[in-house]
Amino acid sequence: MLRPLILFFVIILLLLPNQLARAQGDTIQAGSTIERSLARGESHTFTIKLEEGQFAQLVVEQRGIDVIVRSFSPAGKLLAEIDSPNGTQGPENISIVANVAGVYKIEVSPLGQLVEVAPGRYELRVVELRQATDQELLSGKNQELLKARGLALVSDMVDALGQIRLPQTRVRAQLQAADMVWSSDEKLGARLAGDAVDGVKEFIGGLEASEHDYYESYAMAMQLRQEVVGLLGNRDPEMALTFLQTTRTLPNPEGRNVQWDQELSMELSLGAQIAAKDPNRAAQLARDTLKRGYSSMLVEIVNRLRYRQPELASQLAKEITAKLMGENLLKNQDVANLALGLLRTAHGPIRNYQTTFSASDLPPGKTNSVLLSEQDFRDLFEKAVNDGLSFTGSPGLYTPERNTAQNILSALSSMPAELKLYAPEKEAVIEKKNTELNSPTDVQGLRWQKYQERLTNLSVDAALEEVGKAPIDMRDALYQEVAQKALRSGDLARARQIAKDNISNLNQQRQVLANLESQAIFEGASKGKIEDALRSVCNLRTSRERATVLSQLVNQIGPGLKRAQALALLEQARNLVGTSTKVETQEQMAAVLEIARAVGRYDSKRAFEMVEPLLEQFDEMSNAAQIMNGFGQEFYEGGELQLNNGSSMANFATRLVATLSSLATANFDRAKADADRLERPEVRIVAYLGIASQAIGPEDNVQRSSFSRGRRY
Repeated sequence: MLRPLILFFVIILLLLPNQLARAQGDTIQAGSTIERSLARGESHTFTIKLEEGQFAQLVVEQRGIDVIVRSFSPAGKLLAEIDSPNGTQGPENISIVANVAGVYKIEVSPLGQLVEVAPGRYELRVVELRQATDQELLSGKNQELLKARGLALVSDMVDALGQIRLPQTRVRAQLQAADMVWSSDEKLGARLAGDAVDGVKEFIGGLEASEHDYYESYAMAMQLRQEVVGLLGNRDPEMALTFLQTTRTLPNPEGRNVQWDQELSMELSLGAQIAAKDPNRAAQLARDTLKRGYSSMLVEIVNRLRYRQPELASQLAKEITAKLMGENLLKNQDVANLALGLLRTAHGPIRNYQTTFSASDLPPGKTNSVLLSEQDFRDLFEKAVNDGLSFTGSPGLYTPERNTAQNILSALSSMPAELKLYAPEKEAVIEKKNTELNSPTDVQGLRWQKYQERLTNLSVDAALEEVGKAPIDMRDALYQEVAQKALRSGDLARARQIAKDNISNLNQQRQVLANLESQAIFEGASKGKIEDALRSVCNLRTSRERATVLSQLVNQIGPGLKRAQALALLEQARNLVGTSTKVETQEQMAAVLEIARAVGRYDSKRAFEMVEPLLEQFDEMSNAAQIMNGFGQEFYEGGELQLNNGSSMANFATRLVATLSSLATANFDRAKADADRLERPEVRIVAYLGIASQAIGPEDNVQRSSFSRGRRY
């Protein structure tokens, strides 16, 4: 007994220095730069000492690896989690407002620790260290008060929501309000969700298939059903399931049940949620849907059941496999997807569903439960091989069977260990067939692929010479490729000249030139050359083009810059849109509102000054749109502005509300007062909800990147 204990303490002593180093981290200071290599499974920690009321802005430059950056308070509370959609290159910016003096921690980790991540490097530096502004201090200290005011605003609006006549606007407002208050007031959240459910049922009950606009009404009803199920699925999946099953009353306008696959998937998605609390109920639901059709969501339920009741999961997987053995995978893409999903899952690890339960919930000894017996797995794998190879149509002609065969064989090729074990004699045949099926399906595609492969490794001059030999009908498109090649090498002037000299279609030439200019601007901005990018915007041909580029460029102005410099550049961008406080085009409106949102991060007073003239302009335009309703566009229905039909007024309202809401965390009272000024009650109510949503914020009060990738908070 003594030797194991000694060994244990030796291991602990060996690991302790590394753990202490990780906990303490390297200290970073203003003006310092740290460069590190990072690989999967690693996590680097840095510390910065801040006085109360200080503001620190840091940037992590990614160089070949996609990272996620987190900051922690001196007490160890997670403050922010940042991951922008810039892949393995570019900056991740994170800021800290020190509400208390102490040592703050920065953690840098690869994105996707559970998948293969190629190692790379990154550089961490402090961009700015200064006294926080009043706006920054208030946003950090008043979060609880702000949240309370947001919740109070929602509570005050409950009765007003019912006054909205258009069901698509009212139901969505009720769902948004329910989602915001549910955690703090479940009774009110349930009431609002119930109102939304009643609204959808009433809408569905009032539809007649003989109506001339039934197709649009049907699509809206199906969309609202999905949104109700989306909210209730996370709160009360049984209630969501009942709602889903009792609202399948509308005939499909296309005359066939094209919605059925989606219905099955929605039902099974709820079953996966139910599995956390009632595995037997989820399994029975899966069996019931299996009698009516196939969906790859069945695999999701099997995966979830492996936590609670591995034996039940194995039994369900066996039943699914038995039914699949009687089907032709080639004739039904859903059947093929289900079979392939089951094969991948059977030999995969038990997945950790953190949103419902954790690995610690597994019964003892069940961490490696067998999902399919060796024989069942072999039978299903061999069936997938045989059905995939049974395709005999022309590889160059698209058919649903060809597409299914391609998917089956591609999936099998990604399982080399299983192929060697269960079908070693067919590996070469599968590889050959897979290559044939993945070849372009038309002669033009083959020609295009051939030229693209040639151009890839040639210089710009050699590529131009090669394109000159190509068939005349392909040259314009290929010259675009060469122009892009010149641009990627950093020679915009050469790229322009190639387009002007060689693209014969004048409309296409103008479009290519405009795209080249925009790409060069964005590429320069991504490298931190914001001033050069803004100068290039001045050279764009029309005010619409300038505004369109600015509305996309503005999000790159600020991160990695000091506050004063960022504000100066944003002001310059605003002047490029125009000197009037109002706007002349939809593109200018979008640009001004995006600039105001960016300015709001630093100076809410100036941001409000940009937004408020547009409130009056919106009211003027909405009144004019009411007069013009039906003459070209449908802006109103039943006297209410339609906020979801994609019209120019709906777009204006949506953007205006989003920008006004984003300023609520800096000045709740002013944002609310501006919303009060909106004449249209339906727009005003939606603005209140947006302001409340920003005030309430994430449930855990953690700052998240505005470009988070599908993670749910």
